[in-house]
Amino acid sequence: MASLSLPRVLQLKKNSLDAEREQFEKTQTLAIQKAINTNETPVKEKHVRSTIIGTFREQSAITYWMVAVRLPIQDNRIVAWKFCHVTHKLLREGHPACLDDSQRHISMIENLGKLWVHLREGYGKLVHLYCNLLVCKLKFHARNPRFPGNMQLTADELDAIAENDVNNYFQLCVELFDYMDEILNLQAAVFDSLGNARANSMTASGQCRLAALIPCAQDASQLYDCNVRLLFRLHAALPADTLLGHRERFRQQFKKLSTFYKHASSLQYYRNLLTLPVLPSNPPNFLLQSEFGTYVTPVVSVPEPPPDEPDAVGALVDTSDALSQSTSDQFEEFESRPSASPQPDPVVERDRLIDHLQNELKRMRTEVSQLVQERNSMLGSMREHCIRLETQLQTAKAELEDEKQRAVALSAETPEIKQKLVQTEEMAKTIDEKFQKLKGAYTQLREEHIVLIRKKAEVDKMAANLRATAAQHETAKMSLQQQLNDRMKDVELLQQSASSSEEIEVYKSEIANLRSELEQSREKENEFQILKASMEALEIEHKTVKTEQEDKILTISNELKESKEILEKVMQEKIDKDTELIRVKEELLGLREKSGDEYKKVVEEKEEALKKIIELSETHAKEKELSEARIEHVEHMRLNAECELQDLLQNNSVLEADVAALKRQLDEAQRELEKQRLEAVTCVGEAALALTNEALAALERSDAQESTLLASQLAVEAFEQLDKCSEIKGNEEAVMKSAINVAHNTAQLVGYVTEASHVSTSLELTDKLQNECRAMLSSTRECLEAVRGGRAAGTRCGEARARVLGAAHAAAAALRPDGAARTVDDELDDMDAAIEHAASQIEEMLAASRAGDSGVKLEVNGKILDACTTLMAAVKVLVQDARQLQNELGDQHSRQKMYRKNPQWSEGLISAAKAVVFAAKLLVSSADEAVGGSGRMEGVSAAAHEVAGSTAQLVAASRARAPPQTPALTRLTQASRGVAAATGALVGAVRAASARLNEQEALDTSALTLTATRILEMESKVRSLELESALDAERARLAALRKRHYLLAQQEENGSITNGKE
Repeated sequence: MASLSLPRVLQLKKNSLDAEREQFEKTQTLAIQKAINTNETPVKEKHVRSTIIGTFREQSAITYWMVAVRLPIQDNRIVAWKFCHVTHKLLREGHPACLDDSQRHISMIENLGKLWVHLREGYGKLVHLYCNLLVCKLKFHARNPRFPGNMQLTADELDAIAENDVNNYFQLCVELFDYMDEILNLQAAVFDSLGNARANSMTASGQCRLAALIPCAQDASQLYDCNVRLLFRLHAALPADTLLGHRERFRQQFKKLSTFYKHASSLQYYRNLLTLPVLPSNPPNFLLQSEFGTYVTPVVSVPEPPPDEPDAVGALVDTSDALSQSTSDQFEEFESRPSASPQPDPVVERDRLIDHLQNELKRMRTEVSQLVQERNSMLGSMREHCIRLETQLQTAKAELEDEKQRAVALSAETPEIKQKLVQTEEMAKTIDEKFQKLKGAYTQLREEHIVLIRKKAEVDKMAANLRATAAQHETAKMSLQQQLNDRMKDVELLQQSASSSEEIEVYKSEIANLRSELEQSREKENEFQILKASMEALEIEHKTVKTEQEDKILTISNELKESKEILEKVMQEKIDKDTELIRVKEELLGLREKSGDEYKKVVEEKEEALKKIIELSETHAKEKELSEARIEHVEHMRLNAECELQDLLQNNSVLEADVAALKRQLDEAQRELEKQRLEAVTCVGEAALALTNEALAALERSDAQESTLLASQLAVEAFEQLDKCSEIKGNEEAVMKSAINVAHNTAQLVGYVTEASHVSTSLELTDKLQNECRAMLSSTRECLEAVRGGRAAGTRCGEARARVLGAAHAAAAALRPDGAARTVDDELDDMDAAIEHAASQIEEMLAASRAGDSGVKLEVNGKILDACTTLMAAVKVLVQDARQLQNELGDQHSRQKMYRKNPQWSEGLISAAKAVVFAAKLLVSSADEAVGGSGRMEGVSAAAHEVAGSTAQLVAASRARAPPQTPALTRLTQASRGVAAATGALVGAVRAASARLNEQEALDTSALTLTATRILEMESKVRSLELESALDAERARLAALRKRHYLLAQQEENGSITNGKE
C-alpha cells in the first residue's frame, strides 16, 4: 500500500526475469496448495506433476519447501498426510537436487511424526509411519548419494556403487532391509485402518489413504530386486552360516511383500492406476547360484495419465496481466471464504436429508454390485484352483505308478542281495577262524621270545661278573710282576754286593713263591679266556635265535594285519549290504505311504475348495439379505428423522427463552467475579511493590547485619499485623498483605541466616543456626496454615514472632567480626615482607663472601649465592603475581566476604603463604651455614626443594578460586615455571660445588704402601657401612616427621589446635 502513494516515476520497474520468476512462484504455490489441501480425497496427479516440473525448471526444491513449511501440517491431519505423499513423489520423480535440498528438513519431518504419533487413531499413526519412511529414505540417499530417487538401477550400476566389495554388499543389504521394513510397516497400517470391508477402497477417505501406497509399491519392487542381486553375490563370496540372519530377514519381508501385492491387486481402486507383479510362491534359494539364472525382476508399472483438462478459472482469466491476475486471486479468495450460516430451514434440511439417504442408497447398491463382481471373480479363481488341483492329482498318480514300478524292480533284486549277504557271512566266519589260529601262534612265539630275553639277561649278568674277575686277576698279575721285577733287581744288587747267603736264600724262596703265584694267575687267565670264548659263542647263538624269532613275529604280524584288513573289508561289505537292504525296505514303505497320503491330500484339497465355493455362495446370499435389511432400516430412519424434526421445531421457542434467562444470570456472575479478581490483583500488586522497594533498599545497604536486622523487624511487624486481625472476614486485604509480608521476610531472613552459617567455621554455631531456622519456619508454616483455614492465629503468630527474634539474634552473633583473627591479605603482606628480608640477607651474604673469601671457596660460594639470589627474585615475582590475582577477585570488602564464605580455601591460602615464609627463612639460614662452613651443601638443596614445594602450594591455592583465562593467572603460571627453573639451577650449582670440593679433597694414593692401602680400604668400608646405617635411620626419622607434620596440619585446618598447640 505504501508504494501506491509514491510517484510513478520513483517506483522501480520490474524486468522480464523478475516477472517470470514471480509468475513461476505463484504457479508453484497455487499447484502445491491445491495438491496439499484439507479435503479427504486423493492427491490430484496434475498438481503433483506441476510441482515436479517446477523442480526441473528451478533445478532445486527450494520453492516447494518454502511453501510446504507454511502449510498447516501440524494442525490438520489430512494436510500432514498429503504433505508426506507429495514429498515422497517429489523425492522419487523430482529433480536429483531435491534429495540434497531436503536433507536440511529431516529434523522437521521427525518432529512432525513425533507430534502426530500422540493421535493414536486414524491418520495419527499413519503420518508417524510415513514420516519415519521419509527420514529413512533421506538418510539412505545421504549415505549412498549414487542411488537415484526412484531406486532404479541396473546390475552394473549396482556393482559399481558397491565397488565389488563384500563388505559394501553386506552393509548395503542391511540398509535396504531397513528401508523395506519402513515401507511394509506403512502399508500394513494403511490396510489395518481400512478394515476388512474392501468397499472402503472406492470411498474418498479410503482412496486418500491408498493413493500414498503407489510410490511405496514402486520403491518396494526396486528394493526387492536389489536385495535379491546382493544376496546372490554375498552367497557366492561368504559361507552360508554367516548369512543366516540375512536369509531369515529376507524370507519375512518376502511374505509381507507378497501379501501386500495380493491385497493391492484385489482392490478396485488400483486396477486402473497400478499394475503389480506376481511374486513366486517361494523365495529364491540363495544357496544355489543356478537359480539366479531363472530369476525375473518384478516390475510395477503405472499407466500414463490422460491429458489434463484446462482449468476453468485459468481459461477465463488472462494471466498475462497483473491486474487480471490479482482479480482472479481475489475471486478464488472469495470462493474459499466461508459464508455466514443463516438459521437452517426445516424443509431444506429435510430435502438435504432425503438427498443424503438417496446417495447412501446408491452407494450401497454400488457396493452390492461390487460384492457380486468380487464373488464372481473369486468363484472363477476357485474353479481355476480346482483345475490346477486336478492337474496336480494326475501328476501325483503318474509319479505313484513310477514309484510302484521302481518298488517292483527293487523287490526282484532283493533275493540276490540276500544270497550275497549269506556268502559274505560264510567268508567272514572262515576268515575269523584263520585269524584265531594266527593269534594263537603269535601268542606262543611271544612267550618263547620273553623266555629267551630272560636267559639273555642272566648270561649278561654272568659275563659282567667274569669281566670283573678278569680285571681283578689282571691287576693282581701286574702287581706280582712288578714285585717280581723288584725282587730280581734286589737279587742282582745283593749278588753284586756279595751279601750273606742266608738273605739270598730268603730272597730266592720269595721269588719261587712269586713265580708259583704267577703261574697260578696264568692258569686262571687261561680259564677266563676259555669262559670268554664260550660266552661269545652263547651270544652269537642268542643273536641268531633272536633274529629268527623276530622274522617269525614279523611274518605272523603281517599275516595278522592282512587278515584283519580282509575281515574289516568283509564286515564293511556286510554292513553296506544290510544298510542297502534296510534302505530298500524303507523306500518301499515310504512309497506306499506317500502315494496314499498324496492321494488323500489332493482329495481333501478338492473337498475344501468345494466347501469354500458353497460358503461363498451362502455368504453372498446373506450379504444380499443384509443389504436389503439395511435399505429398509435406512427408510425407517428417514421417517423417524422427519418426526424428530417436527418435535425439535416445537421445542425451539421454549429453549430460546431459557437460554436468554441463563445468559442474563451468567453476565451478572461474570461481573461479580471480575470485581473480586480486580480486588485481589490490586492487593497483591501493592504487597509486591512494597517488597520490591525493600529489596532495592537491601541492595543499596549490602550489609549482612543490617539486612538481617531489617528482615527480622519487618517479619515481626507482619506477625503483629496478622495477630491484630482477630477475624479474617472483612479484613481480607489486610490479611493477604500481612501473609505475603510474613512469607517473604521470613524467607529472606532464612537466606541471611543460611549465609551466616556457611561463613562460620564453628560446627556448633552452624548447627545452632540451622535449628533456629528450622523452628522459625515450622512456626511460620503453622501460622499460615491457620490463616489458610480461615481461623485466627493469635498464639501461633506470637510463637513465630519469638522464633524470628531468636534466629535474628543468633545470626547477628555469628556475623559479629573477630578482631583477633588474621585475614588472607595480612598473611600475604607478611609473606611479601619476609621475601624482601630474605632477599636482602642473601645479597648481604654474597657481598661478605666476595670481600672475605678467595680461590675455590670464593668461586663456590659465589655460584651458590648467585643461584639463591635468582631463586628469591623468582619467588618475589611469583608472590607479587599471586597478590595481584587476589586483587582481581574484587575490592577488599568482596574479598573478605569470599574468604568468609570459603573458610577451607582461605585457610589453605594462609597455610601456603606461611609455608613460603618458612621456606625462605630456611633457605637463608642454610645458605648462611653453607657459606660459613658450619653447614652442608645438601641443606641448601633441601631448602630449595622446600621453596619450590611451598610456591607450588601457593599457586594451587590461588588458582582454585581464580577466574579462568585471566592475564594475572597466566602471569602466575609463568612465574611458577620461573621458580621451578631457578630451583633447578640452584640444585645444579650445589651439586657442582660439592663436586668441586670433593675434587680438591681427593686422596693422593701415590705414596701409600700395601699395608697402608689395606688399612685405608677397611676404614673406608667401615665408614660406608656407618653412613648407610645413618641414611636408613635418617629416612625413618624423616618419615616420622612428615607423618607428624601432616597430622598437625590436618588438626590445624579443623581448628582443634593453633600453631601446633591446643
